[in-house]
Amino acid sequence: MSVYLTMILRTATLLFLLPFSISIMAEVEGNCELCHKFPGIGRYTQTESDPAKDPAHREKFILYIDDELYDASYHGKIHCKGCHIGVDKIPHTDVPKVDCATDCHIRDPSVDKAFSHKKIVDDFRKSVHGVDGSRSEDKSGLPVCKDCHTNKTYHIDIEARVGTEDFLKVCNECHQSEAWTKRFFEHMLYRSLKRRTSREVIKLCSRCHMDAELMAKHNLDYVAGFKETFHAKAISYGDEDVANCLNCHAPYQLGFSPHRIKSARDESSPTHSENKIETCRQAGCHMKAQLKFGAGSRVHPSPGKIQLVGRTTTTKTTTASREAEKKLLADTLFEAKVIGWIILFYKVLIACVISGFILHRSLDIYAARREKRIMRSLMK
Repeated sequence: MSVYLTMILRTATLLFLLPFSISIMAEVEGNCELCHKFPGIGRYTQTESDPAKDPAHREKFILYIDDELYDASYHGKIHCKGCHIGVDKIPHTDVPKVDCATDCHIRDPSVDKAFSHKKIVDDFRKSVHGVDGSRSEDKSGLPVCKDCHTNKTYHIDIEARVGTEDFLKVCNECHQSEAWTKRFFEHMLYRSLKRRTSREVIKLCSRCHMDAELMAKHNLDYVAGFKETFHAKAISYGDEDVANCLNCHAPYQLGFSPHRIKSARDESSPTHSENKIETCRQAGCHMKAQLKFGAGSRVHPSPGKIQLVGRTTTTKTTTASREAEKKLLADTLFEAKVIGWIILFYKVLIACVISGFILHRSLDIYAARREKRIMRSLMK
């Protein structure tokens, strides 16, 4: 009898507490803004080198969330717990670091399974930017997802939306739910758009690859010479049809992705010496390029390249290939010096010509005024 009574009491207790547990979970899910709505909320890091004695040398993390900006972001429709797992009470304790490979709250309609970025994360780890694919012995400072995937405050998609309504009418001829069709079509349209302009892509990549100190840390060349190339100059004048960094290092047409960028020494890389010609021949680029068109390593010469020769690296190369690379880089440096002297010559020439014009005009004005003064004195 006592056993049955105990079971009944336990069941009654569970039924009584169930609404409260649901309420608590709802509060955790929906009330993050109770604290994170205040602009001043944040915390300081605590490390072994500066243990709370000198706050000035510690890094501060801002934990403020702007509702309007978040709602307009890529993840605006995702609940906080979709990424910040392990939060089961308010106020919460330390939250585990966000893992982009975690299964998301949504389901992939193509396979009816929980959506996840795990495949992309695994590909990225094996790329030159990932901890597994990077040849650098020092893995600190390698990029992470949020270094490239930033939320833009606006999107230029006016051109892509021309004719959208007419195309939707074609879709609605077969698909009965107009709301579903519109949502699906806009998703596909959005994914087909460029996230960044070519100028923005170069600016993003340059944040790291133009940093000589950071590149030296990972035994890489900094691409200071790219801004002097035809591609960079054309893009700076607003030409969006010219190749940017991703068009060569991660061309989608050849089956690559920004998450799978490989070293130029990798035989499967689009920038490998044997594959450059196919990369240059992509649709919309140099489709009739000959074999010698993509030869060499002078795509964006840089003074940092010659400094890489002779360094101790983990790359397995033969003595002959290293000597050939050294000669090629020496030639590149010589060409860079010649171009530098030519640029300096033209700068001096232009300065002298303009200075000569200014001097000639000044003397002409002075002579005209002197003649006027002489004429006035004679008339008196």
